[in-house]
Amino acid sequence: MVCKRCLNDNSVRHISFDSEGVCNFCREYDKISGRLNDFETLQKLFDKRIERIKGRHLYDAAVGISGGKDSAYVLSQLTERYGLRVKAFTMDNGFLSAQAKENIDRLVSAFGAEHEYISFDVQTLKRVYNYSMSKLLVPCIACSYIGYASMIGYAARIDAGICVHGRSPEQMLRSYPLDVFSRFIDWGLEDSRDMDFGKCYMDLLESVKEKVDADIFEDIRAIAFDGIDTSDLREFVPYFLYHPYDESEIVSWLKNNTPWSPPDDYNHYDCEVHNAAKYIYQRAEGRPHRLPETSVLVRSGQLTREQGEALLKNEIIRQKPKDELKKLCGFAGVSQTLLFAKAEIYNKVIK
Repeated sequence: MVCKRCLNDNSVRHISFDSEGVCNFCREYDKISGRLNDFETLQKLFDKRIERIKGRHLYDAAVGISGGKDSAYVLSQLTERYGLRVKAFTMDNGFLSAQAKENIDRLVSAFGAEHEYISFDVQTLKRVYNYSMSKLLVPCIACSYIGYASMIGYAARIDAGICVHGRSPEQMLRSYPLDVFSRFIDWGLEDSRDMDFGKCYMDLLESVKEKVDADIFEDIRAIAFDGIDTSDLREFVPYFLYHPYDESEIVSWLKNNTPWSPPDDYNHYDCEVHNAAKYIYQRAEGRPHRLPETSVLVRSGQLTREQGEALLKNEIIRQKPKDELKKLCGFAGVSQTLLFAKAEIYNKVIK
């Protein structure tokens, strides 16, 4: 079954359809769509957040930067448009491409931002990636959990007023509100003046606890909170919740105004194993990884159904990315034979 409004089908986890054939993700989007498109109010919410922290900490903002278009644009806007003192950081999970590192170095120099690479204990990384691939058949979940966990604590560790990320609206909304990280959207749509972020993040962590094994949960908890006073945690702010997002305009602006120099295929070029992750997901789900994101674009009227379907056809990986799979599976200690056997069982039976 395919949703009557977007392109989501039965392969999407936790999907349901009402009597009109519309999926639960479309119905939930409708509840907040008015607020998501009221950019006058959203700008005021963002401005209030900036006013509360500017000049009151060692850094105004911590900004994660991967070398990709969205984080590069956020760094430029926070430093140039909002005049913030920014500390940029990059999470190096071992798969960051050399070209991404070159772009990162150029960008932080151009915008006068301090920067550091954050590395992780290799054995912890391997455990989380092994679990994400073996149990969940989605390598990217490991990146999400490790990434969010490290960013939550980072701002407090360096004394930055807020931590800002550059996920696009379709990335943020693809599983709203069932994704545990959907809470960042709900919190972001409110005035954060009296928000207890320590409690917010601890509640979020409890939701993660329900989804992973105990040892993996402890790894994630340690990354987020070890050495941190939870009463002093800072807000994690989604930049594109408050600002209009147009990918073509962002890419054009970066190419014309910054030293950002990506390859022609600039989406996810920063990850050396992205195609391997997409391929694993495709084998398990039987469709492109971007289906839920593309559905966000369709339900919000940014793409027609026909345009969305054409985009998804181009997302299909038709040839096994052997080198990337070897690197990813070798690092995580996962047997490709067993991995794809599990993917086949999920695709044919469990899904």
